[in-house]
Amino acid sequence: MRIRVTSALIGAGAALQAAAGASAGVETEPSEDRVRAIVSEMLADAESRSSLLQNSSNAGHDGHFFLSDGDAFRLQVEGQIQFRYMATFSDQDDDVDGSQDFESGFTNTRTELAFSGHVYDPSLLYKISANFDEDGGEFTLEDAWAGKAFENGLIVIAGQYREPILWEDVINDHHALAVDQSIVNAVFRQDRSQGAWVHYQAEAWRVWAGFSDGIRSENTDFTSDPADWGLTSRFEWKADGAWNQFDSFSSAPGSEFGLKVGAGIHWQDGPHDSGSPELELGAWTADVMLQGDGWNAFAMGVGLYTQPAGGPTNTDWGFLVQGGFFLPETDWELFGRYDVVLPDSDRDADDAFNTITVGANYYLHGQAAKFTVDAQYLVDDTEGNALLSDPGLSDRLTRIGVLPTSDDGQVVLRFQFQLLF
Repeated sequence: MRIRVTSALIGAGAALQAAAGASAGVETEPSEDRVRAIVSEMLADAESRSSLLQNSSNAGHDGHFFLSDGDAFRLQVEGQIQFRYMATFSDQDDDVDGSQDFESGFTNTRTELAFSGHVYDPSLLYKISANFDEDGGEFTLEDAWAGKAFENGLIVIAGQYREPILWEDVINDHHALAVDQSIVNAVFRQDRSQGAWVHYQAEAWRVWAGFSDGIRSENTDFTSDPADWGLTSRFEWKADGAWNQFDSFSSAPGSEFGLKVGAGIHWQDGPHDSGSPELELGAWTADVMLQGDGWNAFAMGVGLYTQPAGGPTNTDWGFLVQGGFFLPETDWELFGRYDVVLPDSDRDADDAFNTITVGANYYLHGQAAKFTVDAQYLVDDTEGNALLSDPGLSDRLTRIGVLPTSDDGQVVLRFQFQLLF
């Protein structure tokens, strides 16, 4: 086969050389030795590239697809698909505010691509990720950062990054216990910010500290940031276990016991003279996470202080507790969650909003391929809670399955298949 390919290439090379001479008006006698040399170089280069791809140390799948030169450069490619069916039931009168008592349908909740790795040496890190929006398909930038890891355990990162405050928001959404994160997280989430952070990890503790444009400042120019400055810090202490086991809420059978306690704080102010409303904002949280042999538990509390320029001061609260366990000798995991959103009593709509969630995960290949089904019971109506009535929250609540209603007792059924690669 190689002789035939080589002969064909030699013939093609000779023809091209002759054609080039003819077009120049010069009679050229093609050198077969020269053509053979060119073809030999081409084949050697092709074989080298093929060898690079076939070498398991340079390309393959080690939990993620990757390309590497073996040391200095690495490109890791990841993807996520979450395909979901939701059905929401309520006693809402169809004639009230145009709301419906039943809504259902399919949605590609998350369709993400991510590229990460290192350049020039393993200590120069990077990540770029984006998501196709479920409503319209717009491809939106999420993470975009570069970092430097030092031998003493210190990492410095600059770019667009998820603020390390609420642990439920820090954990990647494909490691959530239920179909989606809680309503408390939807209300109080920090999301991504633009700034610079340092992270240090020791055997029993780790800490984050950052300076940014404030929470939810992703994809903004410096003239349209939500704050002039924002300061963030999170501290965690590990009593037992390994740090990486706390990257997921679930804990598979056979896992070692782990216990982690964390606390975070954030403060920001501004913007001034930008045309946007000025807002002083503070957030704080504390949480505890336990992992065991096929079981898990997590509890957290969060507070949010806001003071608009010339407006009233409010302090709102949220609390969550959840847990899960695997059925013996199966790939089924049952879970339950309770969370509550408590607006400041000085707000006009200060009713508590309670949610109860129960469901199950079926793991085909760990988190990489799993089915999840759950049911949310929304004890209270959304209109009586000023935080859930915020128009800026509507898209996130719709993604969770919560629809505006003046009646309590809304039920949301959710079915999801997740695939990671």
